[in-house]
Amino acid sequence: VFFPTVSGDRHAPLIEQPLDFFDDGSPYLDHPLLTPARTKAEIDQIVARLDLVPGAKVLDVGCGSGRHTIELKRRGFEATGIDPSAAMIAAATNRAAEAGVDVVLEQTAGEELIAEREFDGAICLFTTLGQVGAAGDNTRLLGRVRAALRPGAKLAVEVPQRDAAVQMLVEREEFGEGEHRTVVTREFDDASGTVTEQFRVAVGALERSYRLRYRLFACEQLTALLEAAGFVDVSVTAGYTGEALVPESPVMLAIARASAPERQ
Repeated sequence: VFFPTVSGDRHAPLIEQPLDFFDDGSPYLDHPLLTPARTKAEIDQIVARLDLVPGAKVLDVGCGSGRHTIELKRRGFEATGIDPSAAMIAAATNRAAEAGVDVVLEQTAGEELIAEREFDGAICLFTTLGQVGAAGDNTRLLGRVRAALRPGAKLAVEVPQRDAAVQMLVEREEFGEGEHRTVVTREFDDASGTVTEQFRVAVGALERSYRLRYRLFACEQLTALLEAAGFVDVSVTAGYTGEALVPESPVMLAIARASAPERQ
């Protein structure tokens, strides 16, 4: 899923204890695929498919370094980004300041979200859903997001499609040369449906090890999770442009509408 390249000494000793992929120094912060052009194209589609109007309140779940949150604010939306990582929120804060935009950023895990206001739309992109930590995966965040949305508001979720992602999984990759080198290894566990990615990243005189784990979902599983959380009218396509999902599609984008809460 990730293809980072950072600088450092290729023969430096490894710090054995793996860090969380979103800790300080994360290779995610220098991800070469997350270009401004890609971000703008994704938000173009999100705005249209979530039926967002100027001034709408939008929640970015797992905002990372804030690329979508900042782009939404640039377009006149009230953008709020949440992420459990202090390093990601710090990076997003710095990047928002550099962009000259005022966004709301909170260090909060999606599964612990207690919203004080209703949002007009929400996004959960780039394999945020299903990430696995010490407490298990984070799929229960869907219920919290549903509670944060006004009835009828829409959520966009982007994740890999399980079978296609497994078929395309590259078990080992190296990027860079000489003192600029990153080694990535990946494993898929069929029993749990999880991918584990290990990154050996050279930083100065040392190599750091980062680990990322996340669940993969089939279309039927993703739809069932959304419906169980209180979403209806779930539509899943092969990415942002709305093309029909086929077994070979590597990425799924689900659009779902928040149902009205049941009366007690």
